[in-house]
Amino acid sequence: MIRAILFDMDGVLIDSEPVHQAAVADALTAVGLPPLAPGDYERVFLGRTDWLGFRDYLQETGRADVDLDEVLEIKAAAFARRFPREVRPLTDGQATLRAMAEAGYRIAIVSGALASEIAMVVERFGLGRWVEATVSGDEVPEGKPNPAPYLLGAERLGVPPEACLVIEDAPPGVRAAKRAGMRCLAVDRTGDPEALYAAGADQVVTQLTPATVMTLAAARA
Repeated sequence: MIRAILFDMDGVLIDSEPVHQAAVADALTAVGLPPLAPGDYERVFLGRTDWLGFRDYLQETGRADVDLDEVLEIKAAAFARRFPREVRPLTDGQATLRAMAEAGYRIAIVSGALASEIAMVVERFGLGRWVEATVSGDEVPEGKPNPAPYLLGAERLGVPPEACLVIEDAPPGVRAAKRAGMRCLAVDRTGDPEALYAAGADQVVTQLTPATVMTLAAARA
């Protein structure tokens, strides 16, 4: 029986991926690196922690000499600067979160974002009364697609993994949820539902609704 709903944040609750991509570009420019080639953000950064994304990108481009911690600090500052005027709510995701909490499900946000970024989102959009726990990318030894973030989310809610349903929008997050032994509903924000099914999503939708989540939560395993 599903007792908890674990929400990814970027692309599920907020429209922030373009802002993250712009902040990554700001950081690369600040350390003298060229802009990302088309498709590189989606391939290297989307759905992953900044640490993993920048580590892999610097290795791929032969720039392991660049200070990773410095790049991460610049990117975090750029995102925080852009956040108030550029990040928008995804109303279907936030309305579904509130509805599921009011229906009695335990709620957590499990994201590859920094703890400070999750805190900004929870405060700005008034989600604190519904969210019992959060897990950030800087709290786990390895981010999605590793299952560690979702397993920690279940632990913080005191709910076994098999009693959790995850809501995701990116293939790495879907893989993390399934490797954690959880059901996964994926919302397709990019027009590529097959990538989400290939990652193991139990169901893919183009818009989140409480009814869809409740139906999957009530379905037989």
